[in-house]
Amino acid sequence: MKTKLLIGLLLISSFVFGQDSLKVKSSFFTVNPNQNVIKNTNGINVGILDDYKKQRINGINIQANPITLLYLLIPKGIEVPKKGQETVVINGLHISTGGMMNGKKLNGIGVSMYHIAQETNGISFNGFNNNSGKLNGLHVSWLNNSADSGNGAMVAFSNDAEKFNGLQTGVYNYNGKGKGLQVGASNKSESFNGLQIGVINKNKNGKAVQIGLWNVNERRKLPIINWNFKAKKS
Repeated sequence: MKTKLLIGLLLISSFVFGQDSLKVKSSFFTVNPNQNVIKNTNGINVGILDDYKKQRINGINIQANPITLLYLLIPKGIEVPKKGQETVVINGLHISTGGMMNGKKLNGIGVSMYHIAQETNGISFNGFNNNSGKLNGLHVSWLNNSADSGNGAMVAFSNDAEKFNGLQTGVYNYNGKGKGLQVGASNKSESFNGLQIGVINKNKNGKAVQIGLWNVNERRKLPIINWNFKAKKS
């Protein structure tokens, strides 16, 4: 009898400790920074310092970052993370007093002080800046929105994109190639089709109408209003 009881206790203890060694793939509630084995969230994730470990969060992510103001002391803007450097995918609602610095993708709504990710789809409100490789949706930042490419609306003190279709509104707007509407004190583009409204408008190539104090395109320089309906092929 004692032998059977001992064997039973050994089996139970080995099962319990074995469970601790198993890798948990997902959980409804997670915490980060988390040095344990939980990687993904299907529900709610809370944490501090926005410290992610290759996580995928489906649901709500809430972060508290007490050192947010140090971000303003960084002398150079943080670039979009390269492939392999990204750490987190968030599908849902993301709220942080800090923000992502090496995000892979945000699909949903983000409210944070800064946002740096490879791809952002949805709505983001940022206190400082938003820098995304791909930017689709509505993006409002106090200082700057920048993107390699995107579609939608960019609203900030300055907006900068290599290829963007939609609305850019701010004090300074730059669009390398795109179409839509630029509204600001200074609007500049290399190849833009649409409407520019501002104090100074510059467009090197593209079918566009310019309304402002001084307007420059490839054909002429005029005050008040300028136009070009015969753009060069690029």
